[in-house]
Amino acid sequence: MISFNLSKLVGKKETARIINDIIQSMGVSVGIYNTEGKLLLGDPEENDGDESQRLPIKLSDEIVGWVSGGEQARGVATLLTFMSAKEIERKQLAEEILSKYKEINLFYQLSEKITASLELPVVCNLIIEEARKLISTTSGSVMLLNKETGMLEIVSAFGQATHTNVSLKPGEGIAGNVFASGRGEIINNVAADPRFVAGANPVSSLICAPLKTRNNAIGVVNFSQSEPIDYTAEDLQLLATLASQAAQAIENAVLHESQLKDAVARNEIEKGQKMQKDFLPSQILQPSGWELAALFKPARQVAGDFYDTFMLPSGGVGLVIADVCDKGVGSALFMALFRSLIRVFSAETDLVGSVAIAPAQTDKFGIESLTINLDHVNALRAVRLTNDYVAENHSNLNMFATLFFGVLDPITGILTYVNGGHEPLAILNASGIRARLKPTGPAVGMLPNMKFRVQQICLQPGDILMGYTDGVTEAKSPESKFFTEHKLIELLADPPDSAQALLERIELHLVKHIDTADQFDDITMLAVRRAPK
Repeated sequence: MISFNLSKLVGKKETARIINDIIQSMGVSVGIYNTEGKLLLGDPEENDGDESQRLPIKLSDEIVGWVSGGEQARGVATLLTFMSAKEIERKQLAEEILSKYKEINLFYQLSEKITASLELPVVCNLIIEEARKLISTTSGSVMLLNKETGMLEIVSAFGQATHTNVSLKPGEGIAGNVFASGRGEIINNVAADPRFVAGANPVSSLICAPLKTRNNAIGVVNFSQSEPIDYTAEDLQLLATLASQAAQAIENAVLHESQLKDAVARNEIEKGQKMQKDFLPSQILQPSGWELAALFKPARQVAGDFYDTFMLPSGGVGLVIADVCDKGVGSALFMALFRSLIRVFSAETDLVGSVAIAPAQTDKFGIESLTINLDHVNALRAVRLTNDYVAENHSNLNMFATLFFGVLDPITGILTYVNGGHEPLAILNASGIRARLKPTGPAVGMLPNMKFRVQQICLQPGDILMGYTDGVTEAKSPESKFFTEHKLIELLADPPDSAQALLERIELHLVKHIDTADQFDDITMLAVRRAPK
């Protein structure tokens, strides 16, 4: 369960300032107390112990604190109840992202370990060892089909009894049925299942997934608990994913070393590609009065480029385009990390109100006074927080990303943004390029405590915002000639009246330029058009 501490919430500088401003404007004596009666903020109660003057601060149905001051203080109690709920939502989202990151990290570690060994028992032991980190279990085993005997035999096991002389026919017992059907199962009360074949380990609940390669089962993975437990569909999905990842490695463990490396790499890349697609938007946002379009073409099965579009709690539209250094599985994993951190951190809402900031200064766009919602500025703090997290926790890997993160107000057209070392985005109108959004800070993740300036610009009716990664300008022809920024700018000089049409035009020229050559780098583009009046 997510923990909550009212004193920490009230102790935040911005929260305390807001609450104090409200209390002062009310002109009455108001105090905020925790459930133990400790005064956290405001004035002590004038009528000590008079519960009629107290209003509860609730989180779901639980009281987490009190506000003294009678009915005049109800607004403060309501605000704190709302802020408490939002704090829990933020923590839950962060916990979910962290859990997802742990799973991705586990898959990455397992991939590295199993591809380093050609010994079957070692590979099977690694599967069990890594899976136990995420699935509650007291005993378990990996069983493989012995083609000579036609029996399922234990090749690796753990628990109170770990002998491996147990064997089952396909279709016999729960494990045999899972092998025969090719579908995983959850049995939370094995005593009531007539298929269960008792072994040396005490078992109350069991979860079993098939090991399959090319839709052919080669064995099963069994995990069980000695005490009753409710395994979930999520547990089964995780075990099935691990089993799917491991099955190819197990099969290849008996093959020649060169065949093993090729097969495992191919299998892992395909899984990485599927996982990476899950991190890209399944559908591009289309706010009223706006057209958004994107193009994503990885150079390999997995990529370090990514884009994202999402709604923020403030009503702003988050726009991200980024390029993680390097290529392959490593950059793809960091792509998932960067994307997740930006989403989590940008959802925090510590600031409220408005502030005037300097607009973007470009050669073709005059300076005007713009006012933005501080929620948008606050969301852009995600760039600094992401930079510090990656630099402080993964500096030994030397991974970083060029990243543009903008928050678009779909009502006013004001775009508030940070450009962390990324290719300058272009703003187009009927006359061509009217502005370039140059970097406002360094690449993200290189060093901690870097500064990222926030700038803004207004997208006028008919304008198109277009961003791209260097895979566009550095696309190579069969003669190893680059596509170049000059050629891209020529295409942007006379833009069509559609974001999608613009990207399709550029893609057509890229395909013609690359021709029979291998794609050198990931190609990603994002376009946003404001409808004309």
